[in-house]
Amino acid sequence: MSAKVQAWFDALPEQWQDHAQRIRELLLDASPVMKEEWKYATPFYSNGRWMCYLSFQKKGLVLGFVDGVHLLDAEGLFATTDHKQIRHFLPQQAPARMNERALQRLITEAVAYNVERLALRLHKRPK
Repeated sequence: MSAKVQAWFDALPEQWQDHAQRIRELLLDASPVMKEEWKYATPFYSNGRWMCYLSFQKKGLVLGFVDGVHLLDAEGLFATTDHKQIRHFLPQQAPARMNERALQRLITEAVAYNVERLALRLHKRPK
């Protein structure tokens, strides 16, 4: 864990810290190769390739999935955005409860998508 990432979590408004920390735990537990990195002044998560990031915006905490357009989001967790590729999950601030099981399924789907994309990229490399 980098000091910059931890400082970002520590600087969040108190009402968002528990949700942000729980999302962080779900992400880090989702894959044995998940990495937490500091990019573009925000925590990024990757498992072989960029998967998602956490940010704090006017509307609150945002979990942005880099290739979210390719995820099924069967439980309708994504908010509407103007991005072509990125999709956002916007948890409500505490004390509202997050649907952790649904979020965990979405994260698992994103990990599987990344693994599939990596396998395709490796398969296409010239020998």
